Amino acid sequence: MPLIAQVAEQQVTTQGQAAIQTTLQAARAVAIAEAQRAATDLVLGAVVTAETQTVNYELVRDAVVRRSGGLARLVSVQTERQEGGVYTVQATFAVSKEPLAQQIRALLDRTGDPRVLVLLPETSAGQPNGSSTAEALLSTALQERGFRVLDPSQTERLALREQALADPKVAREVAARFGADLIVTGAATAEPNVTVPEALKSAGLLSFTAKLGVKVVDAGTGQQLLYQVLTGVGTGVSPQAAGQMALQRAAGQAQTPVASRIIDWLAGTGPAARRTFTVRVSGFPSYRAYSTWLQQARTTPQFSTVSSRAFDAAGTEVQVEFGGSADLLADLLEGLQLTVTSVTGTEIRATYRP
Repeated sequence: MPLIAQVAEQQVTTQGQAAIQTTLQAARAVAIAEAQRAATDLVLGAVVTAETQTVNYELVRDAVVRRSGGLARLVSVQTERQEGGVYTVQATFAVSKEPLAQQIRALLDRTGDPRVLVLLPETSAGQPNGSSTAEALLSTALQERGFRVLDPSQTERLALREQALADPKVAREVAARFGADLIVTGAATAEPNVTVPEALKSAGLLSFTAKLGVKVVDAGTGQQLLYQVLTGVGTGVSPQAAGQMALQRAAGQAQTPVASRIIDWLAGTGPAARRTFTVRVSGFPSYRAYSTWLQQARTTPQFSTVSSRAFDAAGTEVQVEFGGSADLLADLLEGLQLTVTSVTGTEIRATYRP
């Protein structure tokens, strides 16, 4: 039975299990992560704030827990055992009661991940808006949730909005220029309504409908993680005011699905799950050692594909297609004679352990 101390940071003892698929070390890491999630749920399951209700709680929880134990800090491992093909761990965690939204923001501040570029060209009554209402509102909403939103100059924005950012090649080029992990793009339009209620006419108000098609693109692979069309209706005494209100309402509806899909991307679940990660490894003493390691990685059942891209004096570059988060992949690589030194977006750096 889990034990909970009645203090601000509660200590909880929970159990986690994992199937042994590669090495005992990898199974142990997964079992501890399972116990960590159980501890987090036990203490924070009833403390879901209004902020966390805007996205899927389980995805947020997993994203935070899998990045440095953001909510549950491992205190000690009481027991661990191997029975058949299952590794079981019983461990104690100190779980913070700090609001989950604040934890997410602090976590993302530490990792600087993901770096999001928001570019939404916009027209109102057929005329382009130099300052995009939808772009500004969505950028602000993501920043308030703790995401790092890149801020190109206005001149750069105007040029970038004209590019086909959903094209994988273009997305990678833009990502390289600005260091973006994700690109939020699409188009927003606001047009006057043909039919206007008499009440609005008599009040001297105009009516506009806005349409926002928003995409979230993985800048590293060009994979489209989200495409959704949202609408909003606005009124005002001028075309500018009515159009702006309509665009604001459409952008407001986009905030939740965009934030949710980014959390998907972080947690390695949902449509964003299977991604291609770049693993850079130093320390192989010879090509034979590298080739042996590569063959071992290719037989790991969790990896869809493992491709060698480079081997030279500076190290090696391997691309791994994996249906999980970067941190879960890092755990698995630790079980394959690697010591992971950094995890940034879809790039992992490690050194070889003979």
